[in-house]
Amino acid sequence: MKKNFTVLFCTLAFSQFISSQNRESRIIDSLSTHALKAKYYKKYKSTDTLRKPTFNTYPFISYTPETDVTFGAGGIFIYYTGKEKELNPSKLGFGGFYSLNNQYRISMDNDLYLFKNKLNIKLPMNYGFYVNKFWGIGDDAQDYANAAYTATTFATTLTVQIPTTWFSADRAGMIFDYNYTEIEDKKGNELIDDPLVIGSTGGQMIGFGGDLVWDSREHLFTPKSGSFQYLKAVIYPSLSDFNFAFFEFDVRNFISFKNGGVFASNFFIQSATGDTPFYKLPSLGGKQMRGYFFGRYRDNFYAMGQLEYRKSFSKRWGYVLFGTLGNVSENIIEYNFRTLKYSFGSGVRYMFNKKERVNLRADIGIGADGNSGVYFGIEEAF
Repeated sequence: MKKNFTVLFCTLAFSQFISSQNRESRIIDSLSTHALKAKYYKKYKSTDTLRKPTFNTYPFISYTPETDVTFGAGGIFIYYTGKEKELNPSKLGFGGFYSLNNQYRISMDNDLYLFKNKLNIKLPMNYGFYVNKFWGIGDDAQDYANAAYTATTFATTLTVQIPTTWFSADRAGMIFDYNYTEIEDKKGNELIDDPLVIGSTGGQMIGFGGDLVWDSREHLFTPKSGSFQYLKAVIYPSLSDFNFAFFEFDVRNFISFKNGGVFASNFFIQSATGDTPFYKLPSLGGKQMRGYFFGRYRDNFYAMGQLEYRKSFSKRWGYVLFGTLGNVSENIIEYNFRTLKYSFGSGVRYMFNKKERVNLRADIGIGADGNSGVYFGIEEAF
């Protein structure tokens, strides 16, 4: 019954959001779209450099709570599949790293726009060997000396989106999700062997689902105004080793100021119901809560909110300040605001691709109880 409350909450939140999409907001979004086209496309011909493909690579040395010190390289290829002025840029991102604790990862992120944005295909994939940690389930999981375990994972998700009129959304999509995880070494972590913990040896996940997107951002990579809302539901049926459902709701808003600064906000929810493997449970940490090891707290429900101020101080360099509040719980009813986790921090930005406004980011996040981390990547955290 409790798990049904989680599904009910996501449904109510979704319905409430849809009801607020009145005719006025659609007009504003339409005006924003036309303003974007006028600003970025009308003054350029199809042969101008803005429409030509760009390719950037970079080496890096970084540290995160999950990986320790890493050495790697990455890059991004931005291109257009046609000459239509309204066509969004497509991208192919790639990267790889090796860390001092013997982790490695190779990844590729494909995002393709076709036929005047009437077809969007996303296909991220990654393979790696990871030293992860599991402290148990719940918002009160205690620090545990033997929390580490190692796993090998291959994961990919295919999403195909097309324009839609459903619920006033901009796009609707179909999702195929695949994940194969093998627990290599439990390293004496007795919590994984708990009979109540699902997925102690790993397994295969095959999921099918759909999503809806509302997007009025004036730019895909570094938005300064507009909003983005995303709703996803994926079912993992009995042909998977685990039978469960996974939901996600992501809301982002961006407001620009006359001094060039940007105020960004993000509200993020994940929920799972059924026989969910512990490593797929909604988890606090990582990009959604910089300053905590991803998975420091796990449970069936996770909700967080973060605020960020972004400001450039030269043509290529900028800084950000951010703060986050979040927590996990068994379901929405038992979400405990008194035990909210917090983090805050700052970071620098370097715009290595000025034509497409693509940033490299480096952030330092500080959480409670000595948790902290340094994060490095392409594009903004949200």
